[in-house]
Amino acid sequence: MLLKSVNHLFWLGRYLERLDDTARLINATSHVLIDSHQDTQFGWPILLEVLGQDSVELLQKFQQGETALSLAETERAVMACLINASDSPVSIRATSTALKHNARTIRPLIPRDMWEELNALDLFLQQHCSTAVSRQQRYQLMAEVSRRCQMVVGVLDGTMLRGDAFDLFNIGRHLERADMTTRIMDVMVLQQLQPTQIKRPKFRWLSVLNALGGMESYQYYLARQKGDVDAIDYLLTYADFPRSISYCLNRVAASAKALPHAAEILQELHQVQALLRPQALSELSTVQLHTLIDQLQAGIIALHQAILAPCQQPLTVTQRSA
Repeated sequence: MLLKSVNHLFWLGRYLERLDDTARLINATSHVLIDSHQDTQFGWPILLEVLGQDSVELLQKFQQGETALSLAETERAVMACLINASDSPVSIRATSTALKHNARTIRPLIPRDMWEELNALDLFLQQHCSTAVSRQQRYQLMAEVSRRCQMVVGVLDGTMLRGDAFDLFNIGRHLERADMTTRIMDVMVLQQLQPTQIKRPKFRWLSVLNALGGMESYQYYLARQKGDVDAIDYLLTYADFPRSISYCLNRVAASAKALPHAAEILQELHQVQALLRPQALSELSTVQLHTLIDQLQAGIIALHQAILAPCQQPLTVTQRSA
């Protein structure tokens, strides 16, 4: 496998997971609105902040002169940036285009069934992204996007040769998932809590758990524990939940061990994992928790760079037998 394929396989996994997670995030806002009082004012731009975008800059093009957008107009503008805008780097449509580009570049390395599912996903999005006008239509569209992403993963899991290509895809997918989980926690939870040096209270955030598909598993987990467990602790350290930070890092480690540059990857990975061990997270204040999330995100960036480091060198990745 050529080095140029390493980059495309890694980003194939990241883009597929990003597509799924963005759809989940959009639908989580619907749960917030359903559960909230009718007079609740929802901060739509926060969804753009979750994905690392400057919401003020992105929304300026939707304004008419100096007139500020109404709540309804802001909702439509944010949804356009997240779903249909071809010039928005975080939109569902743009992510799907990037996903298909990476898949086409490494076409010989992926199963035919997966390629067909990716084409069907992209065609579906091109046809339906601009039709999700009402909240109900948007919810149904995002649910279908998430379902189709899971179909792609299922087809790949059942047909792809276990080798370097499979490992790189899964590394990208789980690193993106860990990154998205920290972003959702940081913006939707931590930035809405009052910064304090006092030990933070027990905290449950249903919209975050819904966005990550973890509501039922969290409730099952609580039923088996003697005391109440903070949702933040659960999402960071419970290694049996597939969208927790600990689970994602463990899967990256398992997939990276067989790669030629595993030592460099595992060195960075262990530094990130060590951030979750020094003390009980429930003892941290909100200020300390903010710092921890920032350190995790910086560690994920360093891990990303370590994984793609060989792409800058004129070497080849050896093929590993199944």
